[in-house]
Amino acid sequence: MNRSSIIWGLFFVLMGIAFLGDTAGLWTMRAAYVLPIALIILGVAILLGGTTAKD
Repeated sequence: MNRSSIIWGLFFVLMGIAFLGDTAGLWTMRAAYVLPIALIILGVAILLGGTTAKD
């Protein structure tokens, strides 16, 4: 497995947990907060994916 697969997997798991917590009433999420956080995580994942050593 490569680093980008792990990062994307963690991203989707965390987003799923966040939406599940919202649905269960543990906390309230608003799209105004979720979208910027998702974009930041996506940008970091792309930056980290671009710095991995290629054989």
